Amino acid sequence: MRNHVSAIVLLTALSPAVTAQPLIPALDPHATVERINRNYNTLDNACREPDTGAPRGHYYCSGVTLRMVDDGPFNPWDYSEFAKKTGATSYSWIRRDLSINGLVRPAGFILRTPRDAHALGLPVMETGFMCIYSFDGFTGPERRWHGCGGYNQPLPTDNQAKSATVPANRNQALAWGSCDSLGIDTANQWRQNYRFVRTDMNRIQVTQCSWNVEQASDWDAMIDTHQNPNVRNDHFARRELSNEMMLRNASEDGDGSARLPYIDAFVWDVNSTYVAPTRGDVKRPTPVVGLEPARNFQRKLYAQGYAVPILRLDFKKPASQRFSYAPEDQVIAIGDQPAAPRQYVQSADWALRLDPGTGRQEWTLTVVPSAQGQAIQASNPQALYDELRALRGSDAQWQESEREPGSMRQQLSCLIDNYPANKVWNLEPFRPLVSPAEAARAGCNPFIAPSSPLIASSAWSQFTDSASGQPVWGLRVVPTQAGRSASNEALYAELERLRGTDREWQEGGPGSMRIQLACLQNNYRNKADWNLEPYRPAVTAAQAKAQGCNPT
Repeated sequence: MRNHVSAIVLLTALSPAVTAQPLIPALDPHATVERINRNYNTLDNACREPDTGAPRGHYYCSGVTLRMVDDGPFNPWDYSEFAKKTGATSYSWIRRDLSINGLVRPAGFILRTPRDAHALGLPVMETGFMCIYSFDGFTGPERRWHGCGGYNQPLPTDNQAKSATVPANRNQALAWGSCDSLGIDTANQWRQNYRFVRTDMNRIQVTQCSWNVEQASDWDAMIDTHQNPNVRNDHFARRELSNEMMLRNASEDGDGSARLPYIDAFVWDVNSTYVAPTRGDVKRPTPVVGLEPARNFQRKLYAQGYAVPILRLDFKKPASQRFSYAPEDQVIAIGDQPAAPRQYVQSADWALRLDPGTGRQEWTLTVVPSAQGQAIQASNPQALYDELRALRGSDAQWQESEREPGSMRQQLSCLIDNYPANKVWNLEPFRPLVSPAEAARAGCNPFIAPSSPLIASSAWSQFTDSASGQPVWGLRVVPTQAGRSASNEALYAELERLRGTDREWQEGGPGSMRIQLACLQNNYRNKADWNLEPYRPAVTAAQAKAQGCNPT
């Protein structure tokens, strides 16, 4: 096995947005996948801290700890709103002696084992893990102690009294499993406790107790119960489904960047597009191929100064080949593998323009394909998109504006399918993800207008101010009849919801738009449309009225 560290990779910018320098050495990707496969196949149940000899849980030196996540305008390592309420984030732990062959998402990231980090001279995550469930634990704020307590049950007094490891290890202050407090220490005791058949849909999720993440005997019991639960007619108590391990959040807010030094690789499941429903998320899950999300994750981490590989996860291959490395999956230079040279995209440049649909300025990516790009657009559109994504995917315009992952890919496909002779393509990340037929009907420019009971329409326009001679923005608002009759506060709240985050909303004084809107509603209620200009100063209601709601 090659444990060596390759030469530090110089993070040359793939786009103007990527300027970070490496914070840790970039590992040889072949050595990385070899090491992760070894961990998956090594059944080491006696992990210890190398310097103190203190016992640790199986995750410390064996198996693969991973978190499968959605892609979107956020970082994959950050904490969701629901995770912030819980105080911890869910991970899965897989190893050869578990029959798990399906995960909750098709893409995610792998955490480096602490033992590997010690051996490689890299930062070691010694603390943070709390507990592990034999199956999905329906974790959330209903389970105290950061998702490890009984469902809707009070935390036992002195809950860690029965959970101490001897000798003490570095994570002892956090680790605790509710099974200890219930006197459940073995797999047979667990099976006896959960042998009763219930009728609710998530019975094992909410009734099972958690195992202490730092007790080796609890890990043995977790593996035993996962493989042989002896629970009938329970959709979630199946050995092919995942377990759930809780890692305490490193911050009170959503910033998960403290975990960046411990990410070993990104991963995508080559056989799955499954996306499980997520607690706290009202959006219906949509199946997705994991490669593109994994590439997006790699770009985002690269922009932070870390270069790690994307690995393939294949549960259909022999256990010894569970993970594999494919150079063509990478979108950055990794180890001694250079990034693929550009050949399909001649140029790709951003422009900010006023969109007639949204009524605000939106980013447009103007793409000019090369002759070779035009030649392969129909036969290999994915290669063309991959190159474009590698070139511009890390840009803030793409990352922050693509509200629905896959929108840019769909627009490109629509243009290739319906306008193959075009020499220039315009892609806008704000556009929604719709069906191919809907995209074609919209001329590859789909738009879904927001609905409002109080405001029929609103749109920005730019004009030259007669006094200053400078270009300024104005907002034309057409209220509904209900909007005209609503309270000033309700109408303003609705306008702020629709337009308050627009870049054009730059007030000349705090409250200027609120004052203008109230003035127009109170004094020109029946006027067909109202014009508001955010550059105007904030004045009193009387002053605004005296100046025709156009204070200067």
